[in-house]
Amino acid sequence: MADNKKADDKRSGVEAEAIAWFTRMNGKPSRTDRNHFKTWLKADPIHERAYDELRALWSSAGGPGADVAREEEQALSRHLENVRRMRETKTSGKTGGIVGLCLCAFLAGSWIWLERPTLLQDWQADYVSARGERRLIDLQDGSTVLLDADTAIDVDLGASERRVRLLRGTAFFTVTHSDIPFVVKAGDGEARVLGTTFDVAMHDDGVSVVLENGSLQVTGATASQRVVLAPGEGVAYRASGMGKPEKVDLEESAAWHEGRFVFNNARLGDVLRQIERYRLGRIVVLSGTLAERRVSGSFSIDNPHAALASVQSLVGFKMNEVAGRLVIVRP
Repeated sequence: MADNKKADDKRSGVEAEAIAWFTRMNGKPSRTDRNHFKTWLKADPIHERAYDELRALWSSAGGPGADVAREEEQALSRHLENVRRMRETKTSGKTGGIVGLCLCAFLAGSWIWLERPTLLQDWQADYVSARGERRLIDLQDGSTVLLDADTAIDVDLGASERRVRLLRGTAFFTVTHSDIPFVVKAGDGEARVLGTTFDVAMHDDGVSVVLENGSLQVTGATASQRVVLAPGEGVAYRASGMGKPEKVDLEESAAWHEGRFVFNNARLGDVLRQIERYRLGRIVVLSGTLAERRVSGSFSIDNPHAALASVQSLVGFKMNEVAGRLVIVRP
């Protein structure tokens, strides 16, 4: 049993390394990167098998796979640039050590992309919820914030203004009444209240705000983009503008508070992003058209694997999982 576990752990580690190398080699690798890749590939037959399996899987998705790889490669560019500068400043007499250090740095950057893509953002936050965790935060003014999974906020409670910045994810605010305004900044706009309860959620294409009770003023990128919500209303905004307030089903919008996700005519990309916040690794959709498809349904978000299978059954897309971390979704 112990030997089997070691073998599985080794296989999982090699698959993670293969993902890292595949991402880089489908971007803009330097000559040195290509040489290091060849060294890694020849170091063990398992490396070559894992890489060939991943390449075959990606190729079966067609052209969009390369596009995604190039886009994700940009997220690693800052790590790779540091590696290149390190190579240039060291002497040739330390080449062996430099190569090993550079490979470690590259793999560390790739691990960050796969496992902790929001690491730098977490460092800016005062409160963070992990993947699969809902966390209740008690603020010093008596207000509370319920964080959905994989959510981060920065809090600054001053004498003239109580300000919270939503860095990512979704949060439900129960604000203690005070003469000091309570402001939630998210994306290109903000919500301002004196005392109320409301949801703020960041999506790929903007921010949505839903008011449960009280009164809430929402301002977009400019002062002219301003609305006041009544209980049971919601509004969405993005950099290009703000929508009109609409009636919202509060049971549906607040279902995540109790561990359920209810969606009606929602973008598939947003639904998969919600599931991603409750599991390890990444979910990559290879088709923009597929990501924009509208879907409706309901499931428990405390079981992300079952939720993902349920959405697949509902929509009918193809899905492949690599190393238990990377899920590739395609038409």
